[in-house]
Amino acid sequence: MGLFSWLYNDEKGEEESFIKKQKDFSNFKKVTEFIYEKSGITELDKRALTSSRLQQYAVNQDIYTTDEFFDKMKNDYVFYQEIINIATVNETFFLREIKELEWLAEYILKENRPLKILSMPSSTGEEIYSILLMLSDKGVDINEIDITGFDISSEAVSHAKEGRYDEHSLHKVEVKLREKYFTNIDKDFYLISSTFKNKANFYQQNIFELSGKKNEYDIILSRNMFIYFDDKKRREALDIIVNLLKNDGIYIKGHADHIYKHPKLKTICYGVYSKN
Repeated sequence: MGLFSWLYNDEKGEEESFIKKQKDFSNFKKVTEFIYEKSGITELDKRALTSSRLQQYAVNQDIYTTDEFFDKMKNDYVFYQEIINIATVNETFFLREIKELEWLAEYILKENRPLKILSMPSSTGEEIYSILLMLSDKGVDINEIDITGFDISSEAVSHAKEGRYDEHSLHKVEVKLREKYFTNIDKDFYLISSTFKNKANFYQQNIFELSGKKNEYDIILSRNMFIYFDDKKRREALDIIVNLLKNDGIYIKGHADHIYKHPKLKTICYGVYSKN
């Protein structure tokens, strides 16, 4: 066989490569449970489309089995972050759930003092920029406002820092406000005012890594984050939010969020609470 051994070895190598590259994502729940423990995102194993996207991303990275996927997530932060980016949905727009934002703008106007505000998750930045837009339009000095956004998705944070938005994101913004606070950079895209971009701070951050911090913010908006969590993680997340609030601080939840009754939160109006 010596003369044709190279051919045999090549064929054997191709066969081994073929065998190695057979996908086996059985017991994928092992992966989704790890994501749940780290991020609180629940029921990914029941979301067929998301699981399919995660697995396809893994294959694109030359990962073909659940065990390889799991090991890569544990040992490669960049890979794990890409998985989180795929698993989270950043569907939002300016002036979303506006009643609570209008209440907040009036509250800040009446308080007339320096305030520290956190938006979490801040997604692609529309919520924070909406607050700054509304405050500016009411004549509030935004230099008195310290406003920060946390989001678990690094892609969302990059988008927010860029401040570039399409027609869908701006469909609730009046023309006069678009002309005042945005630059139309081409037919379909707008760039937020540099004043707002320089004022807002965005960071990639997991809420469950904030459990040791206390009494830092006057106002926390956490809208439509709890939809990703089960009851256990909702309780943990709400405790963290309450601890992050200063006494008499304000917490605003999203319409789709279900939260349990907390002994340190008092309802002001629908979706708005103060810390006792």
